[in-house]
Amino acid sequence: MTDSRKFDSSKLDARLSRVYDNPGDKQALFDDWAPSYDHDLVNELGYVADAEACARLIALIPNRQARILDAGCGTGLVGRRLQQAGYTQLYGSDYSTKMLDEARTTGAYVSLLQHDLTRPVETDELYDAAIAVGVFAFSVPSAEHLVNITCSLKPGGIALVTVNGKAWHEVDWPAKLDGFDHEFPQAQLLEIQTIDYLTAEGIDGRLLILQRTA
Repeated sequence: MTDSRKFDSSKLDARLSRVYDNPGDKQALFDDWAPSYDHDLVNELGYVADAEACARLIALIPNRQARILDAGCGTGLVGRRLQQAGYTQLYGSDYSTKMLDEARTTGAYVSLLQHDLTRPVETDELYDAAIAVGVFAFSVPSAEHLVNITCSLKPGGIALVTVNGKAWHEVDWPAKLDGFDHEFPQAQLLEIQTIDYLTAEGIDGRLLILQRTA
């Protein structure tokens, strides 16, 4: 997954700048970061997007046996939170094999799959809900790829997706989402909520609530 655009992240922590500005191989970048990812992100950069999104999912999907896809699961931060909340049917996917190795150690997931979200999620059984935290930002996957998550849901299923707040403004996500329901008639954007995201960096985020309608 590559993107030719560059963004001025000179005031950010170098680890974030590497992600935001890097036009190259995202898989290699995250493979390299996997061993220290949780510590760096949570303890040093103030990452709370997973807590924000999981709290909303728990409110919207109270059934602890719901079949839930954690798309772009990374090291399993979301999976651990949902497992602690009592959810038992968690399925993860991520582009980075090393991130998946870390997620596997959590024991939170029924199964884990390497997957690129620029393609539809392949599944033998549709999901009741999906969550994608920390995946959508500056480059790919982008707004046009949200449908690759919603298409994995049962009709009526809910997807919760975070968007990095810096990217929200700098690449004009509102414009990208304009007409989403018309372009993808099987999915509806129900709500956009501002959330805390990377508190140590002063970056907020957006939480998108989507629903598969048919």
